[in-house]
This record gives sequence, C-alpha cells and structure tokens, in this order.
Amino acid sequence: RKRDGYICQVCGVSQGFPALAIHHIDYNKHNNNPNNLITLCQSCNNKANHNRDYWTEYFEEKMRNKNDLRDRTLGKA
Repeated sequence: RKRDGYICQVCGVSQGFPALAIHHIDYNKHNNNPNNLITLCQSCNNKANHNRDYWTEYFEEKMRNKNDLRDRTLGKA
C-alpha cells in the first residue's frame, strides 16, 4: 500500500488503510514478491477476481511500466 501511495492502481481512489486491498497479480497467495502485489480498492479487487486472464495481463503491464519508470529515475536503464 505504501509503495503505491495508498491509491488504488486501477481507479485512482485514495482510501487509506484498511479499505485498500493488496492483490496478488498471479492469484498465488503465497507469492508475496513485491512485483506480484498491487494496491486496489475493494471494488477493483472484486472486479479483478473475475476475467483473470485480462487482469493478470493488465497488472503485469502496469508493474513493468512502474519498474521501468523507477529504473530510469534511478539511472539504471
């Protein structure tokens, strides 16, 4: 939640703790790698539990873009 600024990474709503959920991108609750976790509001988290193929691809792309931006900012690219 902190990494994502306490903001839902789909709709942009800022609800703070505990209203925001941590979603596992690959739907594996044991994979707690930060690149597999994304902050969602309850509404978006509920949506993400349907049509999993779409949402997995969506979140993976979002995390790639976030990591690319971080790397460029830190001079790693």
